[in-house]
Amino acid sequence: MKEFNPQALQEKYERWHALHQKIEEAQAQWLEAGELMAELQEYYQSEQWRIDNASEVRLECAADVHSILSEDALWNSLADRQEQAIKWMRLGLDVIDRS
Repeated sequence: MKEFNPQALQEKYERWHALHQKIEEAQAQWLEAGELMAELQEYYQSEQWRIDNASEVRLECAADVHSILSEDALWNSLADRQEQAIKWMRLGLDVIDRS
């Protein structure tokens, strides 16, 4: 028979509880990011983006962030979001498969 340490398990539960709250926050952030990306995607696929890109509109950008008018910034972000979605789905399926 396996012997359990209730105090160690209590500490693990408390760590799980803290992580669970962060995961719920991450899910809310995921939804917010999706709303932002939907608007960015609509712009990226619009005629206005092509005009803005060709006109070389100057934008102020954070030091570590590419301009949305670069050829690849939004395209790569869309691909990154899709890859993240696949990872989230696989993580969820792993939990269901182990249940």
